[in-house]
Amino acid sequence: MLTVTTILGNIKNNPDLNQKYKESLNKNSLETITIQRSETEKVRMRKVSDKKTDVGFILPSRTHLRDGDVAYLDDTKMIIIKLSPELVAVLNIKKNIHHHRDDGDGSKSDHNHDHHDHNHDHHDHNHEFTNVAIKVGHTIGNLHRPLKISGTDIIFPIQAPDEINLFLRLLSGLKDYVDIRAETLIFEPDQGFDIHAH
Repeated sequence: MLTVTTILGNIKNNPDLNQKYKESLNKNSLETITIQRSETEKVRMRKVSDKKTDVGFILPSRTHLRDGDVAYLDDTKMIIIKLSPELVAVLNIKKNIHHHRDDGDGSKSDHNHDHHDHNHDHHDHNHEFTNVAIKVGHTIGNLHRPLKISGTDIIFPIQAPDEINLFLRLLSGLKDYVDIRAETLIFEPDQGFDIHAH
């Protein structure tokens, strides 16, 4: 059994390890250990790689495993951690809150306001967007889910696709302002939004 006592780095942000990763792929000497997100804080566990290498982890406490972490590297093989993709909700706050009201009727009158009105509209728009964002954040925050914020998307794990309907109900007053869809992806919560962090 191989014993891993430290993580060597991550192929996503370490150019040297990324190079080694590519070489290992070419040489077919890359092995992966797939873990669930619930296991990313387990400092002691035993796993078997996709090439049947038995690996025991004895990591320093507070180690947080991430997708792409390098657990082992020598001349014969490289072992990396893969996070198992999971079901998440991707909630997108629509940027163009106002536009669906006055477009499409062919009238140009909306665009002939004087300059002052235009600024006023713009201010309202931002104010409205902020209100929607706060309400959405509050709703999800109450559910104590880990979150990842990516651009205008808020991503959080769900148990089943029909949970999407629950969120649509919770956010029913905002349905014109948000899109929500289920996706399966590798979910790594943002720092500070990971409810399991100590």
